[in-house]
Amino acid sequence: MTAFDPLDWIHQWDDFEMMLYALPGAAEAGGVFMQVSRRVQEEGAEAWEILYDRRLADCPPGIDEPPGSDAWEERVLRRYLQEHPELVAEEKAYLAAFLQTGGGGEA
Repeated sequence: MTAFDPLDWIHQWDDFEMMLYALPGAAEAGGVFMQVSRRVQEEGAEAWEILYDRRLADCPPGIDEPPGSDAWEERVLRRYLQEHPELVAEEKAYLAAFLQTGGGGEA
């Protein structure tokens, strides 16, 4: 398995960025998450505003690496992406609905 690279889990387009990550833990404390940010210009400086950070799923069972390690997160994210190949398109649709509703509440 290749070394964990957080940049593998970031997708940028236009003024947006989505980042897929995993946290160990039970119930809603752990799982697979998606954070979406928007690039904003403030007084000539670039900043990233987090639009939302939502939980997508439980972590899959059967990951042998120590929970929370880079190897564990790599395996969790790879498995999730293999099971959800349309993730980027689906998240862009979720973002569009989120922005259309003014960014409040669930889209």
